[in-house]
Amino acid sequence: MNTSSLFEGLLDRYFEAVLADNPTYAAVAGIQSARGKLGHASLAFEAKQQKRRQQALAQLDRLSPRELSREQQLDRLALRSLLLRECEDFERGRHRLDPGALDSVLNILLHELQRGEDEPQVVARNLRSLLRETPRYLAEAALLIDRPERVWRKIMEQTAAGAGALFDAVGAFLKQARPVPSDASRIAGAQRAFAAYVKCVKSRPLAPTGSFAVGEAILQRRVRDQLGLDYSLGQIEALALSEVARVGSLLQQAARKFGRNKPADEIIRQARAAWNPGDDLLGLYRRETQRIAAAFRSAKAVTFPRGETLDVRPVPEFMRHLFPTAAYSQPGAFEKRQRGIFWVNDLSVTKTTEAEKLAERQQHFGLSLTCAHEAYPGHHLQFATANQHPRKWRRLFAHAVFYEGWTLWCEQMMVDLKIDRSPWLQVQQLHDALWRCHRILVDLRLQTRRYSYDQAVAHMRKHLGFTRARAEADVNWYTGSPSVPMSYWLGRLENERLRQRLMTGRGWTLQKFNDWLLSFGTLPQAWLEKYGLE
Repeated sequence: MNTSSLFEGLLDRYFEAVLADNPTYAAVAGIQSARGKLGHASLAFEAKQQKRRQQALAQLDRLSPRELSREQQLDRLALRSLLLRECEDFERGRHRLDPGALDSVLNILLHELQRGEDEPQVVARNLRSLLRETPRYLAEAALLIDRPERVWRKIMEQTAAGAGALFDAVGAFLKQARPVPSDASRIAGAQRAFAAYVKCVKSRPLAPTGSFAVGEAILQRRVRDQLGLDYSLGQIEALALSEVARVGSLLQQAARKFGRNKPADEIIRQARAAWNPGDDLLGLYRRETQRIAAAFRSAKAVTFPRGETLDVRPVPEFMRHLFPTAAYSQPGAFEKRQRGIFWVNDLSVTKTTEAEKLAERQQHFGLSLTCAHEAYPGHHLQFATANQHPRKWRRLFAHAVFYEGWTLWCEQMMVDLKIDRSPWLQVQQLHDALWRCHRILVDLRLQTRRYSYDQAVAHMRKHLGFTRARAEADVNWYTGSPSVPMSYWLGRLENERLRQRLMTGRGWTLQKFNDWLLSFGTLPQAWLEKYGLE
């Protein structure tokens, strides 16, 4: 067999085995036969996955990259990046540190609930199966954790404390979808399994403080292989400091239009207080989503993929307490119907007085940016395009430097193309951009142990004015996702760098540039530049 065929065989064998062994991953990817299953979480299972990764890496190293096509080169880089990251996590014992099994169960339950309106009987069957498997799965997973990382244990406790709300939502759904007598006992059994898991994890000695940090060597490799950047960590820090100063200066200039020395937070607060979206918030989201999509089409900014659909829906009553103001659920990579759901959580319907109702609706202030970020031309358009890539396994590679860099690029296009002419829009966009710039610094310093957890929280509070609760929620996420928080703004800068090269340098139109970016799936921009340009 030639090298090209050997590489295709490697991809097929690896992903087919991974999907077969990980039903929750397969279900989210859109493989219907995997739904309703939880898989395994034992040490033997984890060791089996690690052996498969090592074998795939060894096979990959025996193939000459010069004999691969350009598209195969991109898959080679993406596969290697995935394998190295997962091997590193296993070797540093993340499966022994991270009590994340509760999140895994809740996420797959929520994944099913989100489909309840379309296929209630199928979802009810899958929920009952998942509830039945939960005690066995959590009993296995609990034995893995022998030295829980203290931040991750705190997150587990918060997850357990809030799990009742999701179980209530499951119970409410099952009552609507032809209940059976065993539903209550299944839910109770799953809740007992949650309590037993928490008790077991809390009985174990804690890992040393800061065990979440991957260290300089691993973070540097992830910058190279996850983000596709050839920057040293020192250069990334210098870049971040420069961007904080630059974006901060732009924000000050934009804020001056509203009064000398008036901070951006105050401008946004006052604009929110003066905003009245009317009684039909869901209708407003639908109209804005359509208007923004039409404006991007009219501007010939990007090609919309064929066959995709987006439903703008109200969050069901039994799930209101689980969602932020708005959220997006993307279609699975292999789902035939590429339909995304844009959820709107209008809590004004739970209030009685007009003042209370208005205050809840005003929490959706700035929804045009939200629509561009989550729907068109943001996450929905990008993932719907990626899921149509002719190379099957490409759809499973998802690098944050691209998909989050793309959404920030969409927000910038909203301003540049004047798709929303609200006077405060640029202030809000720059305010959020400054937050993403500071993320680079916190992510880098936290993962290289230059910041403790408390120092990272203090940074967010000092430089961005976050409350302690909001800062802790942000940093909690950073601890478990090294290199992802920095990906947002670094990805945005990569898009700008390529725009200057291809639009300014080669005379490409905006549509040609955006279509080219989206045509490769969800991979680092630097890889597209290397293998996707003539």
